Amino acid sequence: MSTIYEPIDPDFREELEAQVAKRAAARLQYYSDIREFITLHATLKELVTKGTEEYLVLTTGEEVRLDRIVRVNDRPAPGYDEDFFKCDLGR
Repeated sequence: MSTIYEPIDPDFREELEAQVAKRAAARLQYYSDIREFITLHATLKELVTKGTEEYLVLTTGEEVRLDRIVRVNDRPAPGYDEDFFKCDLGR
């Protein structure tokens, strides 16, 4: 995972904007700054830009960098497909 911000797909960003406009509650999966894979349920508050990086702000106060989002509800972020979410069952 790069430490340099990579702009996200415009269609995915539009979907995030629509969810933020509704202040939707969502199941969010993302990688933290220290590369932890985190799953949480939160209300999406706003999108903000800090320098060249964009963040999703949650009502909990957490800020998630947009290029670290893996999935929102059941929609994988661009670059992740359904195979990413399958468990390796000893294959």
